[in-house]
Amino acid sequence: MHKQAEAREQVKNIAAKIQTDAEKRDYVHLHDYLLEKVSSEVRDIVRESLGISREAADHMVIEIAPPHVHGDLALNIFDAAKISGQSAVNLAAAISKALELKLPEHLEKIELAGPFVNLFLKRKLFYRESLTEAVRLGEKFGESNVNAGKLAWVEYSAPNIAKPIGVGHLRSTIIGQALVNIYHATGYGVLRHNYLGDWGTQFGKLIYAYQQWGDENKINQNPIAELKELYVRFHKEAETNPDMEDKACALSLRLEEGAPELLSLWQRFKDLSVANFKKTYQKLGVEFDLWLGESEFAGQGQDIAKECLDKKICQKDPDSGAVVCDLGGGIPTFLIQKQDGSTLYITRDLASIKFRVEAARPDVLLYIVGSEQELNFRQFLGLAEKLGYVQLGRAKHIGFGTILSEGKKMSTRGGTLIELEELIAQSIAKSKEIIKEKNPDLNSAQADEISRIVGVGAIIYNDLRQSRTKNISFNWKRMLDFESGSAAYLQYTYVRIRSILKRATSRPSGQATGFSYIFEKESEFNLTRKMVFFPQVVLKAQENNWPHLVATYLEELAQLFNTFYNEASIINTSDILLRESRLNLISAVAAIVKKGLGLLDIKVPDKM
Repeated sequence: MHKQAEAREQVKNIAAKIQTDAEKRDYVHLHDYLLEKVSSEVRDIVRESLGISREAADHMVIEIAPPHVHGDLALNIFDAAKISGQSAVNLAAAISKALELKLPEHLEKIELAGPFVNLFLKRKLFYRESLTEAVRLGEKFGESNVNAGKLAWVEYSAPNIAKPIGVGHLRSTIIGQALVNIYHATGYGVLRHNYLGDWGTQFGKLIYAYQQWGDENKINQNPIAELKELYVRFHKEAETNPDMEDKACALSLRLEEGAPELLSLWQRFKDLSVANFKKTYQKLGVEFDLWLGESEFAGQGQDIAKECLDKKICQKDPDSGAVVCDLGGGIPTFLIQKQDGSTLYITRDLASIKFRVEAARPDVLLYIVGSEQELNFRQFLGLAEKLGYVQLGRAKHIGFGTILSEGKKMSTRGGTLIELEELIAQSIAKSKEIIKEKNPDLNSAQADEISRIVGVGAIIYNDLRQSRTKNISFNWKRMLDFESGSAAYLQYTYVRIRSILKRATSRPSGQATGFSYIFEKESEFNLTRKMVFFPQVVLKAQENNWPHLVATYLEELAQLFNTFYNEASIINTSDILLRESRLNLISAVAAIVKKGLGLLDIKVPDKM
């Protein structure tokens, strides 16, 4: 185990590197984006004309007008009306009049429709400036400086050692990595922490199973699979032999007390596991800065319990001697130390959060853990705040639904857990079948590389395309659909655009200034209008911890591109200025698709 001083030094060095990298970053300022300029101008006029508070004005949000509404944009004022204590109808009328008297630079006219304020753009100006902006920023488009100088500590994946990474840990890994990328895009420095499940009573069970049935030849040949089988066998045998549970608990207590022969065995299990984990993470494109597990904090449980007692936050049960806590507020009473003096998961979590805050002083701590642990986190974070370990609201549990197999949750002890390695291999194989069918001229190396990108992307996107709180299952037909609703669809859209650009006899100039981009069709204006919202979508995804907002946006953008592609000529456009504008437009769309998929940790191939 790491000594605490060594662990602190390790975190200090990681945090210093993150800060150095942040100081070198070339941030895009949010207020420089065109949509932010338009929004700010509207808010300033309304605030000055009507005298409403800055808070109310800041809650006015510009959105794309629905298809049935006249106007290019719509001003959503419902939250502003609540804050200012006015009816939406009255506030909308006042806002409409104020904007008509002092029309913002990019607006042609204002139209009032009950509680709605519809905005009509000066389309030529808006198109030119929005495309200029996207071309100038390229793949940095969507980033911002909103959280520059802040540090986020993100705990995710956190598999249990001595088991293969199962699909059950897939969601934490995928959602966590996406949030790491999204937080970084809004300016945060991010510390990526894999908090290994490497301590607890389950290791007493595994050690007991190893001592009873362990086969060294099998362990040497396939260590993780054999350790998993031993763990599953323990639970099956314990159903008819309940004394095994007591014996496993005794081993667990001896391990916690530092029995050398048990610690040596535990360390062996851990080393074998981490080596296996890293191979799987490499396939997913996931990396971590820190691998400190629960075991680093196992020895501090009794000190935590004593502090809780000294501060009279917890009490010792007079009958059993166990330490219990009652936070009130509808949170059930819970244990923090057993009657035999052994620590619980929550005491290790308390020691860990105290360490994190003291070692790195993060501005926010995210715990990417399944929603079934919601009560545990209400107890843990509530107690951490009462103890003064972390400021109120600074640590957040980011929950998510489960992955179902035939409608049921998977488990290791029941032997129903699908291994992540198996799932990845299956997805790549299915992708290869489709890729070879669509493009039989690919050589073997090309087919392998494209299938890997598409197969891994399919798994990731299947998770991130919907709200993280929903349960998910695997539907290969939908996951690998090239027509809609999949990573393959977005990857194919990107590849199609790159193919068009390669076929063009002249490349898009990429000029960001001094070039009068023009458009002809409604579909190309709609495409640029959608593009300008990307920075807001990224920021909203970060603020709400909803990666699916990025996925939804990308699908809508791709649909708009395909509408434009099906009705407009690009390469064969006779008007040179229009052709140049369209080539730059689709190049900007490709950059956004690549950037957005990158935020979700999905790569794009060169061809498909």
